[in-house]
Amino acid sequence: MLIIEIENIVSLSPETFVDLDQYSGKWYIIAAIPKKIEKNRNFMTESYIKDRNGNMTVYNTYVRRNKMKVHSFISKGFPQKGTNNFKWKTQLLWPFKRKYIIEELPEDYSYAVVGDPNKRYLHILSRSNFMNIDQYLEIVKRCKARGYDISKLKRIPQ
Repeated sequence: MLIIEIENIVSLSPETFVDLDQYSGKWYIIAAIPKKIEKNRNFMTESYIKDRNGNMTVYNTYVRRNKMKVHSFISKGFPQKGTNNFKWKTQLLWPFKRKYIIEELPEDYSYAVVGDPNKRYLHILSRSNFMNIDQYLEIVKRCKARGYDISKLKRIPQ
């Protein structure tokens, strides 16, 4: 995975190829600029499974704040042709799709930063339910430099 740094902003280059097999698996949502539907959610995870067509089935789990019941739902991810798999469309309800951009992903696929072109939502994902605070703060700084309103960023209890 190639990560380039321009003016202290680490981003995927357009030539970078996101390996969907490596991207598959369980991710913990460490922090988010949440979508409306995500407010009041804790212990959020996403598990990606690539299908034979190269699309992703995403198993999402969460616990509502102050509740102990685990909720889950399935969504779909569709990597867009010609983007080396770092731009997707996601779908929770047919026929509606939302843009999904993998903004940052290190070579070891240990974390990912996912957002949208309008900078309205953001997820900081990790393979572990814990992220080092220094690493987290560096990621947040880069997200701010990309134009995200980090005042809306919420840590998600894991």
